[in-house]
Amino acid sequence: MKKIKLLAALALASAAFAVSAQNIATVNGKPIPKSLQDEWVAQLVANGGKDTPEARRQITENLVANALVEQEAAKRKISDDPKVKFALDYAKFRILQEALLRDEMAKHPVSEKEIKARYEEEKAALGNKEYEISHILVKDQKTAEDIEKKLAVGGNFAALAKEFSVDTGAKESCGDLGWNRPAVFVKPFADAVKNMKKGEISKAPVKTEFGWHIIKVNDVKEVPFPTYDSVKDQIREGLELKKQQNFLNELMKTNKIEYGK
Repeated sequence: MKKIKLLAALALASAAFAVSAQNIATVNGKPIPKSLQDEWVAQLVANGGKDTPEARRQITENLVANALVEQEAAKRKISDDPKVKFALDYAKFRILQEALLRDEMAKHPVSEKEIKARYEEEKAALGNKEYEISHILVKDQKTAEDIEKKLAVGGNFAALAKEFSVDTGAKESCGDLGWNRPAVFVKPFADAVKNMKKGEISKAPVKTEFGWHIIKVNDVKEVPFPTYDSVKDQIREGLELKKQQNFLNELMKTNKIEYGK
């Protein structure tokens, strides 16, 4: 009988030791499992750190401190504070959103084909030339045509820009817009520039959403387009952001949403 009791006691002690071995610490009776420490170590290694005894000791100390803060906050009912509740809810939302989008991207990654297609689109849109441009912007067609007549008889473009242009940003620099690829401008303006040569002034005023422009191309230069390898990561990031936004928009469309009045 004594032998049976001894074996039972040893079994209980062995089980207790096994449970204890699975924990790296206990804070006021609440165990901190070794598995949690392992997760933190894995994150450390993923970020370029090393799994060392010192690193594990520091992680254990941090987890103990976290447990103490959590317990003390619970005693003081800190989580009942509306501001704290909001912060916790917001942090939860951001974590879930980021995890959901990562999962969506893992299921529908941006392909090399998509990246190359976007590269070719941007290359075609931006072209291989930059133009040094000046312009005079006015509000109505008649004023624009009057200025063009002045230019046709030898009027000074810079002086007329300073006198008449309503583009306050470029007016002080006599209409100078600097060096740009046409694609940075609105389409009617860009289309006009692409068909002009060095020293040429637009043959007729160009209408855009901003008003009427008289355009002068001061100079033109060839500019090599960036290589595919140098920009593919940037293009991938842009396509991923677009896919993520499309995914969120689709969620809005395909789920039942009722707004309060």
